[in-house]
Amino acid sequence: MRAHSHISVAKSKVRDGEITRHSGLKLEGGRVFLVASGLGLPRSWPFALEAVARGFERGLEEAHEKAGGARRVRVDRLVAAADRVRRELAEACDRLVERTLPDCAFAAIAMDEGDLHVVSAGPCRVYLHRSGKPQRLTPRDEAKDGALVARITQCTTPLEPGDLVMAGSVSAFSMRSIAQVVTVLQDDPRTEPPILASLLTEPAAQAGVGAAAVVLRIA
Repeated sequence: MRAHSHISVAKSKVRDGEITRHSGLKLEGGRVFLVASGLGLPRSWPFALEAVARGFERGLEEAHEKAGGARRVRVDRLVAAADRVRRELAEACDRLVERTLPDCAFAAIAMDEGDLHVVSAGPCRVYLHRSGKPQRLTPRDEAKDGALVARITQCTTPLEPGDLVMAGSVSAFSMRSIAQVVTVLQDDPRTEPPILASLLTEPAAQAGVGAAAVVLRIA
């Protein structure tokens, strides 16, 4: 099973400048994706995002080595990477002298032999859109905290050709962005991921809050 994918990221406006609060990563040849959102003070966002990305990549590789070199991305491998994110971020924070510690929410998705695995911590969202009906794959009772404190959640669901998977920051799923995506899909259900990802982040970019979105179309 293959997927056409696209990542869209919009920076956040802080005072007279812009800063990266949200990020998206494509890993393992497009089988694994990570979206993350910095929490806390704006100056800490890049620091937290870097620690999360570093921890996730290290966690994936460590789980790969423990599995004897198998490159499958089972949900347990994704959970192991999420656990490594928490440790990496905590270790990075231990080196700081800050009253308010940096934190970061994240969601990771992976395709493996016809299944979609989702692991998340904190306010990030993942949806599966099938035959015009969306299904949320991350908890509705979103935690306000990120990887340092929030419970790591997981789920697995089968994929079908034609499915759309949309993952991103909370800001990527505003009422306006969702309405835009719904309208476009009603006109053309085969709309490509680059257009959909841009529609998800455009309102947040205009509002100055920033966003990150990953869109996959399963073929």
